[in-house]
Amino acid sequence: MSDKTTAALAAEQADAEATTTQETELLPAATLDELEQVDLGTVAEGERAPFRITDDRCADWAIRKIADERSEYDRLKALADEQIAAINEKVAAARKRMENGTSYLTSCLADFFATVPHKETKTTEKYRLLSGTLTFKKGTTKTKLDEAKLVPWLKANGYGELVKVEESTRWADLKKLLSYTGDIATLTETGEIVEGVTVYETPGIFTVDV
Repeated sequence: MSDKTTAALAAEQADAEATTTQETELLPAATLDELEQVDLGTVAEGERAPFRITDDRCADWAIRKIADERSEYDRLKALADEQIAAINEKVAAARKRMENGTSYLTSCLADFFATVPHKETKTTEKYRLLSGTLTFKKGTTKTKLDEAKLVPWLKANGYGELVKVEESTRWADLKKLLSYTGDIATLTETGEIVEGVTVYETPGIFTVDV
């Protein structure tokens, strides 16, 4: 990216920020009485206020209102959590009853299954009834790897080619060598563009602590 292009982008960003500032400054200043009439429940997501806060009394009111809104949310969430916990407790009890009952009957059907002739394939055995099918799935051989033991064993016994090697960047070291222009990363010493590195800015975050 050329210096001209970078300068042009910076100028466009500055113009946009200046325009936003000018638009904000054109909004009327709010009085405390006007603020107290605002119904926050009707505010749409992302909606900007049609006024500005310009004095400490109004700013302090806004902070207290934020604290009230957060407190009300916490109260409702706590109430909801209690009801959810009660519902989950009932669901868990119903599930336990279902599992106990079905487990009991399933074991009875498994015993019955062993006493009747049934269709057998390589992987399953089945016995069909009018209301459903009893199925026994044959066990399979599975493995569980302990890489901490297996990898050294493979290397020590001549099977190193079976060990997978994954390459990754030593980013902590590389970033010390880089400079950034716009969204381009370059080596500081040579100016060479580094491929595979995308540069972006994260926005600042404004918070209200109460």
